[in-house]
Amino acid sequence: MIELVDRAVKVLEQLHDDRLLFPRSLTVRTLEPAPAEIRAEGLNPNRFIARIKSFIDWANTTATRLGRHHELIPADPHGPITLRRLRRTVAWFIYRRPGGRVALGLQYGHVGSSLAESYGGRTKADMLEILDFEETLALADASDRLSAGEGVNGPAADRYIVAAEEFTARYAGGFATKGQMKALHNNPRLRIFEDPQALLTCNLDPYKALCDPDVAKGTKPSLRTPNWNRCNPACANISRTDTHIQRAHEQLAQIDTDCADPHLPHPIRRRLELCRASREKIIQADEAAAGQTASKDST
Repeated sequence: MIELVDRAVKVLEQLHDDRLLFPRSLTVRTLEPAPAEIRAEGLNPNRFIARIKSFIDWANTTATRLGRHHELIPADPHGPITLRRLRRTVAWFIYRRPGGRVALGLQYGHVGSSLAESYGGRTKADMLEILDFEETLALADASDRLSAGEGVNGPAADRYIVAAEEFTARYAGGFATKGQMKALHNNPRLRIFEDPQALLTCNLDPYKALCDPDVAKGTKPSLRTPNWNRCNPACANISRTDTHIQRAHEQLAQIDTDCADPHLPHPIRRRLELCRASREKIIQADEAAAGQTASKDST
């Protein structure tokens, strides 16, 4: 169980004495203790939907009152957030956090191999197998970015371009069988990974991965996915596109906005200053690499 969920469960346990985490008594207001039949009842899906909507309204009202409009939760174009959508979305984000595979296995271990209702009608499917398919989104994004004329820099820029071109030529726009998907994931040239929190693409070559502690030992690497917890900015597997640099600029603007608050606690201000320095370093390195590329092209 991940830390945030553990803390949330502990808070819920302190709110009541029922055996269910979300007993109906949490939403039934009475002046006297609720009857046993109500206490034993869990919240039904409709009540959960109403509670989620109530939370969104509260969060948006609070964000507006505090002038933090960038934290407003936008209206969902697909309608109310149901439990099925919530479970799938939470799983998607857990999977993309550092150590997400392990956390997801622990968090959703009770689901087993049948995800029929919760995950879009797929039956007899393993969750990690479904989410492994989404790793190809990084390749699709790479193809789209290059097609849109985006630049790419970094020590692994050439490998990024080759991977995107191969993916476009062999897989884009078609239906991949299970065997083809397996071949795609086993193709060492197509090992591209994106982390929403990282301003980079990892073009994983296990023999160059500085996030693998075994590399320094001179032993045969066994890394199959990047270890985002140990990501090293000097790694030869890094590439960055214009999209990553745009995100860096956006984060700089947000950091400047947050630091303008005169009441910001010093520890938080210091952490934001360190984040700002790292984003500036990324932008400067990209500008230098782009300048070198332009010089080579002109000659």
